[in-house]
Amino acid sequence: SESRAQRGVREKGDFMAVVGVFALVIFVLIFISQWVIFTKIGLPGWMGIIPLLNTYMIYKARGQRSPVLWLILSLIPIVNIIALWFLCSDLAEMFGKTTGWKIFLFLIPGLAHLMLAFGDATADRRNIAIPAK
Repeated sequence: SESRAQRGVREKGDFMAVVGVFALVIFVLIFISQWVIFTKIGLPGWMGIIPLLNTYMIYKARGQRSPVLWLILSLIPIVNIIALWFLCSDLAEMFGKTTGWKIFLFLIPGLAHLMLAFGDATADRRNIAIPAK
């Protein structure tokens, strides 16, 4: 028969396995949504899944700010909050979205990215500085 301590350890292990699977599913969904968002704005999807490159390419695709400067600013603590706001703003504007979507992307990025990717959002070519594929 299993002792109380052994049962507690097993139950914690089971719980952590469930949490791990859930986290993996969320990660994969966001990974795929980044790919889809990048293809919607006319960039290769693989660029959306590479950290730093995806940030650089969103700034570059919008064409309103220096991508290198804003990428560097996004790596500096405190300043990165401002850089993230502009990143969310640029992404929202590329889809023709307004202030509500900018705030949504800023505060709840995972869910907002899923909705941009798998919802009916389409890229507004007038707000994208790079030519379509």
